[in-house]
Amino acid sequence: MEDWIKDLTVDMLPEGPARQIAEAVGVENLVRLAELFGGTTFYMPKTDSLIRPVRDARIKEEFSGYNTAELAKQYNVTESWVRQLCGPGKIKGQISFFDQ
Repeated sequence: MEDWIKDLTVDMLPEGPARQIAEAVGVENLVRLAELFGGTTFYMPKTDSLIRPVRDARIKEEFSGYNTAELAKQYNVTESWVRQLCGPGKIKGQISFFDQ
């Protein structure tokens, strides 16, 4: 079957998700995905949920305690989310009275 895969082109695929994926990542990677997930129901999360951990880490890193509105605007989140994420006592480099 390996030899057959080398001859497969995007044009040979029927219209639909498989063809769109092949156009985006290449036929060889489509075949790899089919080997991993073929025949199963597969959910692809939205980009936002994939990058959320990185975004949140950057917000925490840049949080000074005084820039909630600026960070909310910069990262397209609410001020409430920045406060929840960084909360009281979560300022980078801040020493806690209770730390040993």
